[in-house]
Amino acid sequence: MSRQPWRWQWWAVSAVILLAGPARPQDAPPSQDVKSLIEQQNRQIQELQRRLDAMQQQQQANGAVTPAAGSVTPAAAAEGGAKIDDAAVKKIVADYLKDNPGAGMPPSVQTGYQWGQGFVIKSAPDPNYIKWDDDCRVPFEIRFRGRIQLDYYRYKVTGSDNYLNGKENFVQNANANRQADFSQLEIKRLRLIWEGCAFDPNLRFNFTLDGNTRGLGGTQNNRVVENAPAGGSDPNASGVSPIGGGVTVDHAVRLFEGWVAYDFHGCCAEKGCGLDCPPDMPLYAPTYTIIAGKLKPFFGIEEVLGSANEQMVEYSMADWFFDADDDNLLMAAGTRIKAFDDRLYFQAVLTNGNESQFPNTQMDDYPGFNVGFWYDFGGSWNEQRKRWDLFGDCLADVDYSCCPVVRVGAEANIVPMDRRSLYGDPEQSRVFTAPGGPQGGTRLINLLDGGSNAAGDPNGPHAVDEFDSYTYGAFAALKYKGFSIWNEWYVRDLTGFRTPADGKGNIIYQDAGGNNSLFPANHALVDFGSTLQGGYFIVPRKLELVARYSFVRGESGDIQGAGKFVTVTLPGFAGPVRVYEDAFSRYHTANEYSVGFNYYFHRQLLKWQTDFSIYDGGNPAGGGQSPAGFIAGSDGWMIRTQLQLAF
Repeated sequence: MSRQPWRWQWWAVSAVILLAGPARPQDAPPSQDVKSLIEQQNRQIQELQRRLDAMQQQQQANGAVTPAAGSVTPAAAAEGGAKIDDAAVKKIVADYLKDNPGAGMPPSVQTGYQWGQGFVIKSAPDPNYIKWDDDCRVPFEIRFRGRIQLDYYRYKVTGSDNYLNGKENFVQNANANRQADFSQLEIKRLRLIWEGCAFDPNLRFNFTLDGNTRGLGGTQNNRVVENAPAGGSDPNASGVSPIGGGVTVDHAVRLFEGWVAYDFHGCCAEKGCGLDCPPDMPLYAPTYTIIAGKLKPFFGIEEVLGSANEQMVEYSMADWFFDADDDNLLMAAGTRIKAFDDRLYFQAVLTNGNESQFPNTQMDDYPGFNVGFWYDFGGSWNEQRKRWDLFGDCLADVDYSCCPVVRVGAEANIVPMDRRSLYGDPEQSRVFTAPGGPQGGTRLINLLDGGSNAAGDPNGPHAVDEFDSYTYGAFAALKYKGFSIWNEWYVRDLTGFRTPADGKGNIIYQDAGGNNSLFPANHALVDFGSTLQGGYFIVPRKLELVARYSFVRGESGDIQGAGKFVTVTLPGFAGPVRVYEDAFSRYHTANEYSVGFNYYFHRQLLKWQTDFSIYDGGNPAGGGQSPAGFIAGSDGWMIRTQLQLAF
């Protein structure tokens, strides 16, 4: 036995050297730190020596036990020619590093690529790294990631019905026989992402820039309405005025996301203060996060999971109609929570209101409130990770769930809005009617525009000046052995309609013939819709077939009700005004039907998607027509194909 200690020490020193990595002259710390580093390594060697001696003694005590394949008996070890079992060495080193976090870290900066997280640079302060006491987590880290979506879209217009006013064969533009089709190659999204932590592993940040060739709309003097009545006699009136009257910045780059967050963890996440559980049980603590900045609201599960993880080329028509931000993110401050083995995710934030890349100087003074959650049922226990494999980051079962896993959740977006006459149009301009007029859908502020005659003015006393928007949703999704299905329902309540003081609450709009008509007093508008989507991998983890049905059913565009009316006169308004029976009370439905396939070369990082969709009934989702590729309000079919590369 006298010959063995140096052998054990040699194995221990080798393990430490392999873990630490080769040193370079430029990485050497000052001479004072060299001494402390050597002393610390000596202590590590002594600890490994102690563990190995203990293991040897245990082997001697159990000498009668038949050795496992590849191992040696204590007697053989005593003869001097023995070698330590590789598995035993790995276990000893792993146990040592578990009890001594950071012991295997290199003395300087770490760099590398982490799968799905991008290129990483990690460093301790100044980087004079010897040992860091936080489960090997270093306080300064930055990851750089990127993503590009290359697309071809073609939308073929097949119908000329104006579903907003019920009149077929509406007056076409005098310069064209039909509405224009759309056919374009484009970079739909290009994202450059920097994320990591600073000063503290729990102090996290995200900075994201977004570029595209689709262009970005602008605003002029806080106004959106450009004297474009919705469905009246003007042959060039589309019913939707573009933001800023058509001002567009091409090939734009903008700040897409930018936030700072701090995570708090329970005591049981720390070594030595866990719950009363068996030693081999993994410790878990919920994460409580405070976050502020430009971030993703919780509304629409496919949007929450992100455009990089879509199961079809783009979000559904219903999602685009009801969503909180046109997928442009919004300024917010609040909290996020992960709990119950990460089965529960919850977010609640205060926002600036009905935001969609609007300048802060062009928004009103009322805040909004966004809240949502999900909970995962089922899943598979991952023995290697010591964690549950739950629903994951996408609707597709690209990871092949061996056990059923179900995600259920709900959301709400509460947005009171102040007076347009004081703050301008942008926030209220996000609200579209269902159904929508041709060539882009119909904004509610363009519909309730104050009428059209000598006393009528789109920004005058009888135009809508103020209203509030409350939107709710609930969803359930299942994944199992390559099969997935998801269903989500949405409902929107528009209420509190008011005019400027001199309008006396009388809101005027135009009917299908351009006649001034009276919006029903004290009337709320309710629209609802749903998306049903499913997929199946005919080649597991690689080739997926998908299908979707989406609809929006609303009364916000029901401008003529039953078609019967009486004529009245209003104080301060010149000319007759019609009052339609059941106006804004009858529901109209727009539909989306889609099929497609996806091929995942490297999961979501490199994939090719293609889908085909048909739209009828006056698609109202004008806020999403640019990224989605359809022409809101115009029936037709669309084919899309997309290549996504991310790292």
